[in-house]
Amino acid sequence: MVASAPMNEKRELTFSIADVFDPSDELARWLTVLAMASNDFWRFFAWMDNATDEPTRILAFRLEAAALHEAARHLTKPPTRWPRIAAFLAALPDAAKADRNRVCGAIDPQSVYYLGDWLTRHRNVTFHYADIHPDKSQAKKEEIELALTRAIEQGIEGKIAIANENFGDVRFEFADEVAVQWLPDVDTDEGVGQIHALRDTCVAFARFAQQAIGAHLAKLPDGVVMGLP
Repeated sequence: MVASAPMNEKRELTFSIADVFDPSDELARWLTVLAMASNDFWRFFAWMDNATDEPTRILAFRLEAAALHEAARHLTKPPTRWPRIAAFLAALPDAAKADRNRVCGAIDPQSVYYLGDWLTRHRNVTFHYADIHPDKSQAKKEEIELALTRAIEQGIEGKIAIANENFGDVRFEFADEVAVQWLPDVDTDEGVGQIHALRDTCVAFARFAQQAIGAHLAKLPDGVVMGLP
């Protein structure tokens, strides 16, 4: 795992993006999308917790639910296309594998962690994370590879912040009511249970992301990442 900072202290790891997340390395690209998704989840958590009105809270939940489906696909599909990613996952500790299994199970009807077909339908009307695909990469059209390359060309320094913290005037209100119909029914015990399970699964994903990227950093030569204990 990426080491936690001592109580009330923040730390920052710095590195050359080219050295740690090389655009030509499929594992580095996959981990970069993993990091993007993890950032999204923590922001969704904060957004929901701090929302001052119900429509904003519902919007944050909708985005979180769609992001979870995308995250599960990201942990499921690329390893079947890239042996290097599959080998990396196989070498992770059991705790990380358990978190990954929970996240992947959220969209697998055969899994005890399956959250229901509502999640797929909801994701289909929301968004997608960047795909890590051999054909796209070979054609120089893989979005994350292009984005990493541009960041390196601009000389942007890589950073990872570590802290002990937990993680117009017109409003068409009828549209909010329509959007809610894609979500579990909070008036039933089953719906409430699904919402709680989704939240726990999102936390499992964020935890997995930290463990996976921590494992990647731990394999780098000394001095590549500044700030590691």
